[in-house]
Amino acid sequence: MSDLNRVVLVGRLTRDPELKSTVNGKFFCRFSLASNRVYFQRDSNEKKEEVGYYDCIAYGKQAETIAKYLGKGRRIGVDGSLRYSTWDGPDGQKRSKVEIQVENFMFLDNKGESGGGMSRSEPTPAADYPDDMSYGGPLTDEDIPF
Repeated sequence: MSDLNRVVLVGRLTRDPELKSTVNGKFFCRFSLASNRVYFQRDSNEKKEEVGYYDCIAYGKQAETIAKYLGKGRRIGVDGSLRYSTWDGPDGQKRSKVEIQVENFMFLDNKGESGGGMSRSEPTPAADYPDDMSYGGPLTDEDIPF
């Protein structure tokens, strides 16, 4: 039996995406999603809701598209895998982080819907989105910024 590392999330951006480039000139984009989870508490059978916050990273054309068309409050669906990274902080301490490496995504706002709290001046109409909103492709070591 093989291992499985797959994540599918639907949520809203908690801040504007940050588009950056590697020393090789390849783009990557970091953003954070807030996603609600509804469950029933066993002892009281009461309906509860909690919000989870998830850091995401996209590369290449995906990164450029997300940064161009999405802003804080916009709804997005992402499909990807968990990525675990470690590094030494400026204080010499070992640091680590788990984030979702986006492999596919989908814009989920309706045409003209700003998603409440979008920080850009005007919402981008759905007609302006590219025809193919999911990108992918194999990543190489040069694509990873660290």
